[in-house]
Amino acid sequence: MIFDIRISFIVGLFIIICIALMIFNFIITHHSRGQSTPSADTVKKWISILNKQVTTTPDNTSGTLKHEQFLLKRLSNIEELIAYFHALQHRKSESLEAYNNYAHKQHEAFQKLADRYKKKSSTERACYANFICDFPDLAGNPYGHMVDILISYIDNSTVHCRMSVLRVLCSIGSTHGIVNALQVINDKHLFVHKQLLTDELLNFKGDKEILGAYLWSGALHWNDNIADSVVQFITRFSDSYNEVFLPVLQNSSIGAEVRIAIIRYYGKYVCEAAQPTLIGFITEPTNINLACEAAFALALYPTYDTITALKSALYRPEWNLRYSASLALIKMKNTIDLLSALENESNYATELVTYMLELEYMLSEKEMDGEIVIA
Repeated sequence: MIFDIRISFIVGLFIIICIALMIFNFIITHHSRGQSTPSADTVKKWISILNKQVTTTPDNTSGTLKHEQFLLKRLSNIEELIAYFHALQHRKSESLEAYNNYAHKQHEAFQKLADRYKKKSSTERACYANFICDFPDLAGNPYGHMVDILISYIDNSTVHCRMSVLRVLCSIGSTHGIVNALQVINDKHLFVHKQLLTDELLNFKGDKEILGAYLWSGALHWNDNIADSVVQFITRFSDSYNEVFLPVLQNSSIGAEVRIAIIRYYGKYVCEAAQPTLIGFITEPTNINLACEAAFALALYPTYDTITALKSALYRPEWNLRYSASLALIKMKNTIDLLSALENESNYATELVTYMLELEYMLSEKEMDGEIVIA
């Protein structure tokens, strides 16, 4: 009987704790939403302030200084910064010319404000960086002091804060800022997701060719994660790195991920000089991942040597290499060599080639059905 009472008490206590946690989470969530979403009245007040400020005469220096002091006082609070963000968006949509005139006069204020946020938490620093990202005109010169302050946000930061800094530097179009930020990230052994980094670099507002050249000059001195992103970034917009990348691809001391990224570059831009190296990866594979990527890239190089190498790869014991080789042959419309593999006694080849041919047949049937429906 006592044992049953104890069980009932424990179960009841557990239920009470669960209910308390639900209430606590609801309060925290509601409070967080309240902080991140400013009230309509607060936004309206900021809109009114901005309307008065943009209508002042350009030579009203005292009014500009007074407004600067007001911004420094109010926008040091993150909730006020969010409200100001919405008001400034409204001002920009109402009149781009008035917004530009206003932003041009506020460079010094927001540089000082950036310095103040340097002392705040990583989350608040990320918020300020994202704010400037949406209004890059407030940053002023892309090679000015504001950029150095934003790079300093990387110290003792979260991944989110680091990505926010890189995002705003791309939005400003600061080539030296991005290079310096990546140098800091590398030197401090900080993590950045390589795909997210590539995506941010692709949003760069300046000359991507110039940025690519600067990044590549430092890429091989950085960690493989960053170097991989740099190659991916260059691959998306430039076909002028054929000769530059080849010695790196041939250097076995370079990390496999970086070399795989370069192989994908040659899988997009044909380089006859790279063909022997790509063939070598599959005929004498020392790294199966390099071999698979090379096999797939060779689909763009339909020569006798390539086809011979791909056919030999069909008999390799590694399933993924056979798959990549057969996919390359299909991409070259070279089904004759695939069919010849069926006559061989190798189960490695016949098993996968049968699968790939059946898959190709089904896909072609679907394409034909789609054409009929469209017609």
